[in-house]
Amino acid sequence: MNLLVHVHKGVRKHGFEMATRQAWKCGIKANLVKRVIGVAKGQVVCVIEGIRPELSTPLNNPLHTEEKQGRYVFVGGVVWEPNDLLAPGFPDFMFMHVRNLGARHKYMTDDELFVNLA
Repeated sequence: MNLLVHVHKGVRKHGFEMATRQAWKCGIKANLVKRVIGVAKGQVVCVIEGIRPELSTPLNNPLHTEEKQGRYVFVGGVVWEPNDLLAPGFPDFMFMHVRNLGARHKYMTDDELFVNLA
């Protein structure tokens, strides 16, 4: 399962990776997520594969605040950012645009993701 998140607000302060990992209101469905995809202005800008969700605490989230209590942060995994363009294993869908993405984060299977890429 993939989790697509909007990262436009946190990118300037924290960069693509931390903006993508940050505390999201996911609920129990977060345990099914294997890949988090950061999307800015409809375009894929960060991919983190092989992650595990944990409830945000000061120990696992350096940006934890009281308002992030009860939200999930995604820990571990392999991070792919635009600067990793020449690295082996770089995702084929990086820099592509995502259709049918509303204002909130969205769960998609691999098949749904590839159908919605443009």
